Amino acid sequence: MEKSDSMELLRHDIKHVPRLIAGLLLLGLGIHTIRLSSFGLPPWAVLHDGIEQSLQVPFGYNTLIVGVIVLVFSIIVFRTKVGIATILNVLLVGPFIELLRLIVDEIHHTLFRDIVVFLLGFICMTFGRALYISSNLGQGPRDGLFIGIARTTPIPVKYVKLGVEFIVLLLGYLMGGDVFIGTAIVVVASGYMIQGYFAILGYNPKEHHNHSIVDYMRPKKESS
Repeated sequence: MEKSDSMELLRHDIKHVPRLIAGLLLLGLGIHTIRLSSFGLPPWAVLHDGIEQSLQVPFGYNTLIVGVIVLVFSIIVFRTKVGIATILNVLLVGPFIELLRLIVDEIHHTLFRDIVVFLLGFICMTFGRALYISSNLGQGPRDGLFIGIARTTPIPVKYVKLGVEFIVLLLGYLMGGDVFIGTAIVVVASGYMIQGYFAILGYNPKEHHNHSIVDYMRPKKESS
């Protein structure tokens, strides 16, 4: 397939959209399930929970708003590429979390139940993230942020990611976000879980190239 043939490239990538959407919905389901456990939230979710507590903007909707802000910032400062996954990540995850909240927003808490609910949410969230990344249609706005920082600085990606998540976690905590032992588990273990899922899915991120929306707009190369 000629990369310059934008329509062919678009048709090729659209085939992976169902996997992308499934991954994003599982990601949202996982975040909401972890939230139900009251066992601590992932760093970005701590920020969204803190915004909800302090500014009274619903969790899912401020997830969408923050995603747009982060994306615009990344595009302006780091010239981050915008793919299909970038856009759908912003549009789907937050509203889907709010939809799930309408279905169930509270459970009866016991230590055992909270642990089980947290683990189910953690498994669902990490698998959803691996599934959407393996669609090879781009990164979400938050992933694009730390990748952009790493690309324009000598700091390795893994340290940039930790630094960004620490700042986000601290801001969220200061705003009243839910931080507990589950937060530490997510920070330490999520990367290993996602790598394991990549192996199961037969996906190697180092061997794949994500296409941006701009790639679909390039004119077809004329044959000589």
